[in-house]
Amino acid sequence: MAIYKNGYLIASNFNPPKLDFNKEIIIKKDKIYYIKKLIRPFGIVYIVTFKEFRNNLLEELIIFNIFALVFIVFIAFILGKIFLAPMKKSIQNLENFITDATHEMNTPISVIMSNIEMLDIKGIQNKELNRIKTSAKRLSKIFNDLKFIRLNHQTKKKIIDINLKQFLLERIKYFEIKAKLELQDVNIQIDKEDLTRLIDNLLSNAKKYSNQFIEIKLTKEFLVIKNDGEIKNIKNITKKYVRENKNEGGFGIGLYIVDKICKYYKFRFIIRNETGVEVKILFKI
Repeated sequence: MAIYKNGYLIASNFNPPKLDFNKEIIIKKDKIYYIKKLIRPFGIVYIVTFKEFRNNLLEELIIFNIFALVFIVFIAFILGKIFLAPMKKSIQNLENFITDATHEMNTPISVIMSNIEMLDIKGIQNKELNRIKTSAKRLSKIFNDLKFIRLNHQTKKKIIDINLKQFLLERIKYFEIKAKLELQDVNIQIDKEDLTRLIDNLLSNAKKYSNQFIEIKLTKEFLVIKNDGEIKNIKNITKKYVRENKNEGGFGIGLYIVDKICKYYKFRFIIRNETGVEVKILFKI
């Protein structure tokens, strides 16, 4: 201990260094000095004590911080599992529903589409039949999308050479889309089922969310589909179960499927939302 009066040393059992009495704690070399100020009638008294650093203090601090970090990560992991469990269960229930629905829908949809084709062959046309046809096409598309989600990883790809211009014209006619077309003859190597899912989702979305205008352009480098609609949630639109307009129905998996197929074939998939919606697929050259 060292005692100072008005800044002058009057008693000490150690050799104190030069100190700044305006501070309460001073660190010098391997010691910490504590300064306590006392105001007395005969003047100001400073009492100085010190404590030596332990040689392994830095090591102990590092070890303590590592254990603290591990503990925090462990607690965060446990809390994350607790809080995410209901969400995980909901997603699993949805996945199970999709699996069951896909299985149950297969036969009735096939029967409906076969009978509609037979009526078309016979030339039977009326307003009621056209409504049934439109609804059946929509239901068939949803079924095929669900089947892709659940079974695509088990399906063996059959890569063939396909004329994309001709294929586009067939699908445009299938969806009864009126659009401004600028199509070049382009052949690509792709599985036909994958191409069907890719084009059908792009065309059905363009038709669903456009007001009046749809433009389709095909070159050897890219396919562009534009419409005069709007996407508000463009950052998340390719995620599974995200729907832009919940009033339109569906499961929100169309653009998720498009994104998956593009990644598989190393196509670049771009969505812009400026003057309308522009979807662009850049082919692998």
